[in-house]
Amino acid sequence: MFKRNHFKDVWLMACMLVAYGLTGCMADEVGGVYLVSQEPESMYPVANHYVEILFQAGGDWTASTSTDWLEVSPSHGSGGRNAVTLKTTSANRTKAERSAVLTIVSDGKQESMTIRQSGDYAIFDQDEYVVDAAGGPLTLTFTSNMDRNNLYVSYQKLEWISWTEPIGETRTDWRGRLKELTVSPNPSEDERQAIFVLSTYSRHQELMGLDTTRVRQLGVSAP
Repeated sequence: MFKRNHFKDVWLMACMLVAYGLTGCMADEVGGVYLVSQEPESMYPVANHYVEILFQAGGDWTASTSTDWLEVSPSHGSGGRNAVTLKTTSANRTKAERSAVLTIVSDGKQESMTIRQSGDYAIFDQDEYVVDAAGGPLTLTFTSNMDRNNLYVSYQKLEWISWTEPIGETRTDWRGRLKELTVSPNPSEDERQAIFVLSTYSRHQELMGLDTTRVRQLGVSAP
């Protein structure tokens, strides 16, 4: 009785392992490529956003993308379970969603996946704001299609540049411009600068920079 039940248990376990093997090694046995990952959510409209794609290949494989704003690494490998990392190489400044195609080829067969980059944007109207040594009021303007509650301005607090009116948060005041700044006089002959970044939070509550501008103040002229 013990032997019969023991044999039955071993037989059932063997069947389960075979079934798992057929599922896990599909690409290995029939060749080609089997994508494990589903099409990801839209990637953020920033540079250096990463997403990982899992797949199985029946033999040596190559991976490529259809555009230069999306990089894939590694670009080739051997059969079995694999993963590639997709990275955005530039921010999306087109003011619209854009897409690219990831293609993985193995044994003459290929699988493709569409990768989208969000069209949300916030772009400063100028890359640089120049202020003379006397200083004075300054307003930074920008263009955005985002709700103001999802848009922030990050900056380094410096003694010589401040908000003209008290500001409780780093959130933008309204779409199109930030609260007015006051730049103090520069008593030195050396230039100085401050960096401001339009930012938003990711789905994982990570602060991401969308665009950057620089406030550059000239030094006093040499006597």
